[in-house]
Amino acid sequence: MNNKLFGTTFVALLGSTVLFFGVTQAGTYVIDEVVFPSKGFGEQTYIGPYDVSNLPENEAAVTVQTGVKGWYGEASVQIKLQDAVVPFPVEVVQFNTDSTLTNAQDGAKNELQFDVTKESVGTFLNQQFAPMVFNDEEIAIVTETIREQLAAGRKDQIIDITSALLANSTVETAVTNVTFNNIESSVGIRNLMTALNGYVINPKSTFSMLEFIESTDLGNLTEQDLTTVASILYASVLQTNFGVDERSIGPVVPTTVPLGFEASINRELGVDFVFTNPNATGFTINLNGVGAGLNASLTGFPFVYQYETTISDKQEFLPKTIKQYSSFVEPNTVRVKTQGENGIQVAVFKNIRSDSAIIETKEVSKDFYPPVHKVEIHPLTVTIPAAGSGDGTGTTDGSESTKGGSNGQPSTGAGTGTAGDGTSIGGSTDSGSTNDTGSNANDENDSEPQYDKGGNLIPPSK
Repeated sequence: MNNKLFGTTFVALLGSTVLFFGVTQAGTYVIDEVVFPSKGFGEQTYIGPYDVSNLPENEAAVTVQTGVKGWYGEASVQIKLQDAVVPFPVEVVQFNTDSTLTNAQDGAKNELQFDVTKESVGTFLNQQFAPMVFNDEEIAIVTETIREQLAAGRKDQIIDITSALLANSTVETAVTNVTFNNIESSVGIRNLMTALNGYVINPKSTFSMLEFIESTDLGNLTEQDLTTVASILYASVLQTNFGVDERSIGPVVPTTVPLGFEASINRELGVDFVFTNPNATGFTINLNGVGAGLNASLTGFPFVYQYETTISDKQEFLPKTIKQYSSFVEPNTVRVKTQGENGIQVAVFKNIRSDSAIIETKEVSKDFYPPVHKVEIHPLTVTIPAAGSGDGTGTTDGSESTKGGSNGQPSTGAGTGTAGDGTSIGGSTDSGSTNDTGSNANDENDSEPQYDKGGNLIPPSK
């Protein structure tokens, strides 16, 4: 009886325990899965750069929060507007964990959700990109652009907001203005002006002068025409943030182009002028004649900074004089073959300004034109023997030395002897031979020296 009672009681307790445990588990399931369902992620699930595959939501939240905390400490985010790039303070950005996990899709690459206020973005824009002014619509556009770019969770990134702002902007202005005076307007220059005026330099594109003229029928163009137009384009490009990829100068100091701004073109040698527009916006070339000069400008979305060029460190180098000799130049005259010209060296600098303050100075180039040396042609120098310095030598002892080597005979009169020409000295008649070889030798020596066209002495005939 007692055993039966014990068994009944045990079964009742066991059943109650099982029932209680089942109800508890069922309640937990209902709470977790029905009332407050717990989310888990399957394979190949990423939130930003963080892998949350096969993790329940709470563990995924810890993984993502830990990663984002590290991102705040290492992230380098910069905002680019046209030519200006400035750091963006990530501390004004708040990570939204709940929104990130709620919107995450299983088995997909999901974005991080950051909250960025328009007030903080507006303050940033007005401080960093003055004197530009931004309205509420533009600030809202930039705020959304920043939020979208941060969603990938990249630590180092440059967010270009130029295109986003230009989508609703029609602002265009002349960003450069250059004039060259005293330019002779040739037919070639006028043809180039017509072809280039209104030409658009597209975003992220490169312009080549040689490629442009090859693709356009411009008639006859001289190298001087091309150099003049390329030079004023070069001077205009220096007032922007464009990159100059190829530029050369000529061998002599230019006469029509200001020093420091020459961009020489030579089709035969392949000497070109090439530059690149690194911006997200295009610019239009404008070329016009202004009186006796030429004006160039670029129009487009305005720059944040101002660019100006200066010429300094000008040095001059004196030419040398080179003397040449020729038998075709008259005696006591000098013929100038090449007039000398001074050599010049100048340095070109670019100042980058924010408002009135110079924030950076760059050396653009150092142009050196060597001096042109003066070349003079002088006559050949001819030395005439002094009078009386013949080959025969007279003596005072009555003897004579002649070129032929024979001596005159001594005189029997009062004379002291005979001279080399057979004539007595002192008026007496020489009894010696009057046709000795000394007379013929002196006749030869008394003749004028003869030179060939190269200036060499022609020896006398034997």
